[in-house]
Amino acid sequence: MSSKNVGSGGLTSRLSEISQERLVEEVISAWDEVNSHERIVASLRQKVSALEMELSEKEGEQGGTLNEIELQEALRVSESRVSQLQRSLENERSRRKALEESGGEARLAELRDENTRLMRSEEELMVLVLEMEGRIDKLMSVLNNAGKES
Repeated sequence: MSSKNVGSGGLTSRLSEISQERLVEEVISAWDEVNSHERIVASLRQKVSALEMELSEKEGEQGGTLNEIELQEALRVSESRVSQLQRSLENERSRRKALEESGGEARLAELRDENTRLMRSEEELMVLVLEMEGRIDKLMSVLNNAGKES
């Protein structure tokens, strides 16, 4: 028997010991986490795309050195945020595994509810931040144009 089959059999055995309701909850919770992170990645991709478009526009106007530096900084900040979210995800997985092993199902349910609430709040805040960044970008564009005109 290969090691993959042994691992799969162990996993099958372990999963068969867990109630179907609990498995469904875990799958839904994992699915929610994946969806949340996919939305964050999509937001970051949109931001990068917008910044790339802005860069190409301004490169045509100014040669682009200042904007390239700003975009590199924005990319660095975005990568830092992605890294932070990945660490947070790993920490959450570790915490959930420890809770599962300790048998704290009632506490786990409370924490799931709290996690869901916090994820919704984070999503709302991310949308707000993205809107504010867009407004700041527009303001900077207006200020740059006003500076060029004077």
